[in-house]
Amino acid sequence: MRLRSSTARTARAGVIAAMLALGFAFPVHAGNIFITGHDSDEHNNSAYMAAGLDYTLFGTASTAAARAGKSVAYIGVNRSSTPSGIASAGYSPTFFSATAAGIGGALSGGFDAVMVGSGSTPAAAANLASAASAFATYFNGGGSLYVNTDEGFGQSWYDFVPSFGTAVNNTISVSGVFAPTAAGLAIGLTDPVVDRDITHSFYDGIDTSLFTVFEVTDSLARFGADNGKPVAFGARNLGIGGGGFTGGGTPSVPEPATLVLIGVALLGWTAARRLRRR
Repeated sequence: MRLRSSTARTARAGVIAAMLALGFAFPVHAGNIFITGHDSDEHNNSAYMAAGLDYTLFGTASTAAARAGKSVAYIGVNRSSTPSGIASAGYSPTFFSATAAGIGGALSGGFDAVMVGSGSTPAAAANLASAASAFATYFNGGGSLYVNTDEGFGQSWYDFVPSFGTAVNNTISVSGVFAPTAAGLAIGLTDPVVDRDITHSFYDGIDTSLFTVFEVTDSLARFGADNGKPVAFGARNLGIGGGGFTGGGTPSVPEPATLVLIGVALLGWTAARRLRRR
């Protein structure tokens, strides 16, 4: 009897250990985000938009075949229609206006990713900021965000997400002065892709313990001390809480190792119950 009791306790301990390995915070999911100083949507830069969406949804450069069926809600600010480059890259986009109702529909429609279009209108900025809690709910539920430039509006344009640094609004009016980082190359941001269009913003104070930089300014003559500053950056498996971004979230779709732990926990629990009945 003591042996059985001891075995049962061991089985229960195994169940507890497996649950602790899972974090036992299963409802805490994590989202992905990509932010760029380019107005990639207005220039309809398909390769650029594909790279940012690929990063949020796959973590690396993907293919048109893999993108098939992945849905993207596009919140248009200066545009009245979805950029054709999103669809030509293989994604399935749906247009929403930057009104309160449009933003709400984009965030609650079950889309794989939400892209916020470039813009600088006070009305759109106010509507986006008012939806901050809805953005957090979507993000923490495993959603992916692609955020285009503020086009000179300033840091307050990004008030719908927690602070990630300070947006520096520059006056660049030429292309060819940007460079991808090694991480940028891995998601498909090559030199021709980043140098195709002008940009409106680069960024200071990015927390690189949370965010990965994909593109930087690349002209000492034009940028001076600001040469090498981030132009595009992002992160995966973050959460929003406590007034900021938090790391170490749980992916919304369990990975194979997680599923194995779940199976071990269930088997251990079943064994413990059988031993108790004897």
